[in-house]
Amino acid sequence: MCLILFVTAVSIYFPSTVVPGLQKQVIPSLLIFALLVGFLIFLRPEVGVLFMIAMVLFRPEIFHGKGITTIIELVLGGILMATIAVRKQLWFLRVHQVQILFLIGILILINWYFVGQVEAPSNLSSSDLTTRVLGRSVFQLAFLIFFVSFIRTPRHLLLATALFLFAVFLTIPGAISHSATAVGKAEQIRAAATAGIEAAENANRLAFICLMGISLIWFALIEYRSKLLRIVGGLAIPPLVLTIFMTGSRSGLLMLIILGPLLLWQSNLRWGQIMVIFLLLALISTLSVTFVPQRVLDRISSFSPTSESAHVSSSTLSLQRRLLMIYLGFKLFGGNPFFGAGIGNVRWMNALDPASGGIPMSLHNSYLLTLAEGGIILLGAYFLLFWKTFWDLGNALKWSTYAPQIGLRWLILATRTNLILLLTFSFFAETWKELYYLLILATTGVLYQLYQKAAEQSWIRSRSST
Repeated sequence: MCLILFVTAVSIYFPSTVVPGLQKQVIPSLLIFALLVGFLIFLRPEVGVLFMIAMVLFRPEIFHGKGITTIIELVLGGILMATIAVRKQLWFLRVHQVQILFLIGILILINWYFVGQVEAPSNLSSSDLTTRVLGRSVFQLAFLIFFVSFIRTPRHLLLATALFLFAVFLTIPGAISHSATAVGKAEQIRAAATAGIEAAENANRLAFICLMGISLIWFALIEYRSKLLRIVGGLAIPPLVLTIFMTGSRSGLLMLIILGPLLLWQSNLRWGQIMVIFLLLALISTLSVTFVPQRVLDRISSFSPTSESAHVSSSTLSLQRRLLMIYLGFKLFGGNPFFGAGIGNVRWMNALDPASGGIPMSLHNSYLLTLAEGGIILLGAYFLLFWKTFWDLGNALKWSTYAPQIGLRWLILATRTNLILLLTFSFFAETWKELYYLLILATTGVLYQLYQKAAEQSWIRSRSST
């Protein structure tokens, strides 16, 4: 299976008519390598899932259906799917997130069939994202299935979490350096990834990724008592806070303010400890502000869409564009409240609206984008997904008292916190197409299954003992 998939991939990506002789030079050695890797993934499929996570973090071309990364991901997906078929592992069908994401995929397909097949004008065809949205829906479902099928143990979950944190800290130095050394307007000197997580090339997404990192590290420090780990974790949080300020992200600052009470509320700390932590957070924030360029500080503290001066700042223009996006989004939603304007059609339809000035605008709001594209029905399915995910985390937290040996109560708390942050960030960005959205869903699915099984075993033992 691996051999067939690999040969097909290479023949598609490296046709001999384009690069004469390349196949003869490359294929023999790559075939041996592919067979060995394929055999390893078949034996240890969790390695394949971790590799897939890394690929999407650093090279997310799979979302756009282009590049050699897409070919590799398709081959890897084929190997993992074959592993599921051979082992007859179908328990993933019981995972709530898989069930609801499958429902969302069906609704997207129905929407495309009845509403979405409207052709964009030729000059706006590049803004028609219908094919990309359909492909991304398939990938998201496949990724979730692979994750919950093969990331089955606490150790696997810890490895996936460590991989994400490693990617975060690989991204931070370049982002801070960029903001510290760049010149120009505020938009040009905001911290953004120059290496590492590709999604973090957007400053707002970088801020959210840093918030996720803070949440994970915080709850890990409460769980694990190692002095070395606490020192490393304590030193890791300040750069994340600094990066959030240097992104100039107003939504990032808002969520940082929300994150503090969320962390303290779930940490069962004494009042004295809470006061000390508040003082430390205030100190870290104050020190962070001293390193942030003044133009970025002006941007992050600007929340008015109007300007009293003749010169309109970039931050004011950004807020004005967001208000225009909200207007355009609700206008599209009003045209067809139940089914929306069609999957992938929002940008080019916005360009046809005189209010946009011919610009194919996105909406920068996941809720509004879903309403505009798929109407109330699709948004309702997403609400069901998030409600069920929050409910699953609550149950896993309750069951964790019966199975302390699993040792992932802290990850339940961190994932629940990150879910709340995601739902908040979704008002300011199109987050439901990013990997961190999938990681939250997938981690929840695995945690729920782990603790449900452990709780059932605990109840069986208690009944048998009585």
